[in-house]
Parts: sequence; C-alpha cells; structure tokens
Amino acid sequence: MHEGHRERMRERLLSADESLTDCELLEILLYDSIDRKNTNPIAHRLLDSFIDLQHIFTATPRLLCMVAGIGPHTAERIWLCGRLLARIGKMPGRRRVNLRNFGQVRAFVAERFSAAENECAEVYLLDDAGNLLACKTLDGADRQKIRFDSKTLGTLLGEMRPSGVIFAHNHPSGNCQPSLQDDASLRELGEMCALHGVMLQDSIIFSDGKMYSYYQEDRLKALLL
Repeated sequence: MHEGHRERMRERLLSADESLTDCELLEILLYDSIDRKNTNPIAHRLLDSFIDLQHIFTATPRLLCMVAGIGPHTAERIWLCGRLLARIGKMPGRRRVNLRNFGQVRAFVAERFSAAENECAEVYLLDDAGNLLACKTLDGADRQKIRFDSKTLGTLLGEMRPSGVIFAHNHPSGNCQPSLQDDASLRELGEMCALHGVMLQDSIIFSDGKMYSYYQEDRLKALLL
C-alpha cells in the first residue's frame, strides 16, 4: 500500500506541485531516507515541533533527532537541504545573457565557437525579452549533417517553455555558407519548434571568425514555410 501511495504522491509532485501542502512535501522528502514506513505522521510531527518549514530546515541535526521517527541519517538529509537553501539565498544574482539583437547574438556565438576545433552545434532557449534561459549542446555533429535527438529537444522545449530559439553551429572548413544538409537540419528544427509553439528566431553558422545568419540573409522564413 505504501509503494502505491508513494508513487501517486511522486506523480502529484511532478504534475501539480503547487497543490501539495507543506506536510505533503516533507512527506515526499522523507521517502528516500525512511523505507517501508508511513512518513506522513512524521512530517506532521516535524511541523508540530518546529512550526514551519523555515524552522525545520534551520534546525540542527540534534534537534531534528528529538522528533519521533527522525534518525541521524534523516536528520542529516534535512539539515543538508537547509544548508543548500541557505547558500542559494546568499548567491549573487546570475548575470543574464541577452540575445535580443544580432550584435549580441554575433558576440555570444563567436565566444562560444571561436576555440572549437571540431564541428559542434548548440540551441539557445530565450524568454520573451531575449534573455538566455538555457544553452543545449547537440550531440552527433559531423561534417555532413547536424543531427539531434528530437525526443531530448522536445523535452527541453516542453519543460523550459521558451519564447524563442536560436540554433548555432560551426564549419571547421572555414566556409560559413550553408549546405543543403544545413537547410534540412534547420527545417527539422523548425518543425520541432512549431510543434511546441516556439519561434525559431535564427540559425547561425560560424567559421573562422565569419558568420552566416539565415535571418539576416532573409532565408529563414522561406525555409520554414
């Protein structure tokens, strides 16, 4: 019964975490350190003892062990989560990379690819203000065609939900002009973006300090039709 309940709780965590109470979140946190036991009453006792989540995660392991059902291993896990949260709170804000105009894109792509000796490709996920949300390196790049795992990319687009995407890769040959294979890869990527309601904003080819932009060359829209 506990296994079925735990699986259902984990599914709720992944699909609707905002619906979970503080007690239910604690219950799930305790699963990995407390086997074959209903952790819900233990979570209740933690909240009863420390009033709220803040006081639970700032409590020392010795104090946590005073709660029935909490042993040294579990207390250490809770305390570690608290230390991580405290450290995150002290971290300075991350420098945001903005790729809103072509000058910014050009500088960023040059920085990423100028030292690359082999063919490689990246996808940049952007929010609606042009800020970089994530950078994904694509596997399977070669001189004939840039290949990517559509399942992995689909998951990335679905989870990150970007407003826009920029595709970039290099040509170690020194020629930044696109090939027919580059065009085919771009169409494939465009179909994936359209499926997720994401705008493919540009595709950049970098080679020996030179850069080709499908958008700047007015070829992007025609290829994606």
